Amino acid sequence: MERWLIRSARVLGAAIGAFAGILAVQLMRLRRMEFLPGHPGFYINHVVRPSAPTSRRALRLAVLGDSTTAGVGVTRPEDALPYLVARRLAEAEGAPVHVVSYGWAGARMADVAGSQLRRALEPLRAHEQEPFLPGADVIAIVVGANDATHQTNRRRYRADLRHLLQAIRRSAPRARVVLAGIPALRGALPEIEPLIFIADSYARLLRPISRDEAADAGVAYADLATEVPPRIRGRDDVLSVDRFHPSVVGYSAWADVIHEALQAGPTAAGHETTSIAG
Repeated sequence: MERWLIRSARVLGAAIGAFAGILAVQLMRLRRMEFLPGHPGFYINHVVRPSAPTSRRALRLAVLGDSTTAGVGVTRPEDALPYLVARRLAEAEGAPVHVVSYGWAGARMADVAGSQLRRALEPLRAHEQEPFLPGADVIAIVVGANDATHQTNRRRYRADLRHLLQAIRRSAPRARVVLAGIPALRGALPEIEPLIFIADSYARLLRPISRDEAADAGVAYADLATEVPPRIRGRDDVLSVDRFHPSVVGYSAWADVIHEALQAGPTAAGHETTSIAG
């Protein structure tokens, strides 16, 4: 019995050592990799018009979130995710859409529920009196990937998300709200796949929290992890040059899923299926 325990301990120790060695190599590769700058060189504060002429008033679309809402991965605001969502909304509603993004690179749920929400509740420009968010017709929230990579405590993640959604409901009671779930991370940055696997495994724990809190708050949920992969399968142009952030092709698929969820409206809470992008 003792020999078996000793042998098992040796095997386990060797496995742990090998895994630690793999992670060390991945971390070295990660440090050498070049990522896109956190700011894409433009701000998203645009009016997107439908293809057909209209005299309708412009709808307001406020976007909160991480680097994907700031436009990292593309070189023009017209190719950024908030603009693409606004374009779909403009065509569907037959009205112009004034879209403003408050997102920034690296933002986690706590940042959106804190700093971004406060900023959105202030006037957009110094000479204006009214804040943008309370008058919003549509609010889109895209955040969570950085919480997965940094393994934000699940209880903290839920509390921050609940606070965010409740605050939005109080501040903009007439707005339609959509929360995008954490996208599938597998297949991104294959050079450090073990690290991405760990992040995506943790994302699986956070996604059901997002879905349930969205349902409890009565907001739409866009399941990026399940709905996006089938739309981009077989394509090799869905990621930007850093092989992590989406390209305009990837963002277009995200925009489709987010807009469709918005049009469908809130759904009941339930358990998420786990589709992984290859």
